[in-house]
Amino acid sequence: MVTAPPPSEGPMSLLFDVWLVAGISSGYLDDVLADTDLNGDDFGLYALLHRFGPITATQLRRWTGLPLTTVSAQLRRVERRGHLERLANPHDKRSHLVGLSALGDKVYADATEPFLRAMHQLRPRFVPDTLRERLVLQHIDTVLRDTTGLDPRPYQVTLDDVSTAAEHDRAGTQALAYHGAPLSPSQEHQVRLYIDFIRSQQPTE
Repeated sequence: MVTAPPPSEGPMSLLFDVWLVAGISSGYLDDVLADTDLNGDDFGLYALLHRFGPITATQLRRWTGLPLTTVSAQLRRVERRGHLERLANPHDKRSHLVGLSALGDKVYADATEPFLRAMHQLRPRFVPDTLRERLVLQHIDTVLRDTTGLDPRPYQVTLDDVSTAAEHDRAGTQALAYHGAPLSPSQEHQVRLYIDFIRSQQPTE
């Protein structure tokens, strides 16, 4: 049963909007990853370590905005699971670098499939497309980072990404050609999931 909202006295602040979305997103990811070894917060941390590690705990703090004590506690939990490896920092002997171990990478890869499946279900519901909405979120993110003195996020969504995606949508084209026997809907779905998984990996070049 859906409960009707109380009589509106007008919208609350933009920061409250962000807080609501963050809370709902976290709970949604927890549900999506319920059958994996990770929850929503874990998945975000593992994704950063997988793509950008090995990095320092301080850098993680400056990307996430979390207190260093919270980041350190999260890393200790990951390490107890056997999912973390620590390396000497060649640029600062007083600190070390952290990254996912081979087991951590495997656990992250196992959680990626249900995550991408959920994103496929959500994507058609965003209008006009997820990239345009991500540009708005990115602007909010940038303002908050500038205000709080945090580092820029480690990746950027650009207008070129939006234009390219829009051209592909209009043309109905695919980036890859396939000349074998027709795939079943289930097989095609698996191929799309795998393509998204490949895109999520750290570039090798």
